[in-house]
Amino acid sequence: MPGEWCYRLAVPVKRAVIVGVMVVLPLFWIAILMGSGASADTVPQTPGPPYRNTYFDADPSHPWNRLYGMLFIRPALDGKLYGLNEIDPLYWPDSHYLLDAPLHRKVLGMLDDFIKSDSAALVKEPLKRALLQRMLWALFDSLASQEGDAYHKELRPERRELQERLVKIMKRVALTDPEIKALPDNYQLEVAAKTYPAEFDPGHDTQPFLPGTFFSGSEWVDLVNGPDGPPGPLAPAHVAGVSGRSAFHVLISLPTGQSDTLAYLKKLNRFEPHWIYPPDENGLPAEETEVLASINPKLPQVPPLTKFALVRTANLIDAQGEPVNSPLTESVQLRVILTGPEESFGFFVLDQMKLMRGEGGLVARQRQQRFEMVLNRFMELFGDSLEPRWNAGTTAPGVEAPLSSCLQCHGRTGILSMNSYIQLFGRATVAPPDLEEGEKAGPDSVNWKEQQYDWGQLRAYWFE
Repeated sequence: MPGEWCYRLAVPVKRAVIVGVMVVLPLFWIAILMGSGASADTVPQTPGPPYRNTYFDADPSHPWNRLYGMLFIRPALDGKLYGLNEIDPLYWPDSHYLLDAPLHRKVLGMLDDFIKSDSAALVKEPLKRALLQRMLWALFDSLASQEGDAYHKELRPERRELQERLVKIMKRVALTDPEIKALPDNYQLEVAAKTYPAEFDPGHDTQPFLPGTFFSGSEWVDLVNGPDGPPGPLAPAHVAGVSGRSAFHVLISLPTGQSDTLAYLKKLNRFEPHWIYPPDENGLPAEETEVLASINPKLPQVPPLTKFALVRTANLIDAQGEPVNSPLTESVQLRVILTGPEESFGFFVLDQMKLMRGEGGLVARQRQQRFEMVLNRFMELFGDSLEPRWNAGTTAPGVEAPLSSCLQCHGRTGILSMNSYIQLFGRATVAPPDLEEGEKAGPDSVNWKEQQYDWGQLRAYWFE
């Protein structure tokens, strides 16, 4: 019940972020940031990197395929290969792969050959250039991570050697702003294909559905913080999880339509008091910054069949070296409120190879699907499980977990399951923010990225 749920108010941001990371985010990323987990069944094995693939071209020896096979396809201890077609490369702050000799020297040689031969110019299609850049950018950020110094400060020169070369390639495949705007709207392509129903079916609550109305202004409300709310992205944990390389749209839809959704938000924003404060040991009013406050049980709740969505779109770096949001949808998370704390959960993730074939590429993940390389992709709690020192001699690099693990972060009742409202991760305030209609996810993620340490490093290489 809402009245039974407690939350510590006015916790310093750093402390709350640490608590969120240590307790909740590992399960959160299991569902939100998983990839396709390609194995030896989909990537023919070769003696060593670069691993054979036809990701960008039908010719396995194409320089772009060789680059991809060198940087992003990784072996596990049992010989299986992982990393083909992942929306996020399999690297962690502690990863040594690509940094230890002799592989490091081999990687530098391939990167130098790619740059000197101007292999970036071999592929003209803007979409393929965008997809290569976003992967190189993610690898750069992993190498530029300040957490990396805690694991391998002695390898800082090797990290910088890779960073310098990665940026040179990223710069050469960068698109102009008009080219970025002209990239395919793969969300609309997937909707038009009608692969999935457009509406939720309460009688088949595990059936994936993909609405075609997220940004049509007719059903869903794209949310932003009101003018008095905290600055920055509405989904800060998600944005930080990919270091600002993606924007995350938070959307809500009541079953009776957009007008009722907007009316509900106004009612929610006007409601007071949000919290009930217990008295201190002397029976006097407690200090708001020092107590556990309970949610007021009279808080307006959403009705059953209310839908929440989180839509992740890719940021790219344009030819001028500026981060911009693109039309590419990388993932979609959908939750439908059933009764009480019960929810139906769905997740779509981008299949980049399908996208390059002209399809929408958004593929539904099943509730009990096995996926290997997801736990702590952006956390350093357990390390790089593809490397022997973390694998403890085992051959299984990942975990098996139900997709519904995402509900560990979104399992509260109704509106309380929206962490953008209760501000679960790091931005606790005396009152939740006003949630309003708007379109700021892209600019907010870009502004956030421009304040980060890894972005400063990238710009130094870009403009040297």
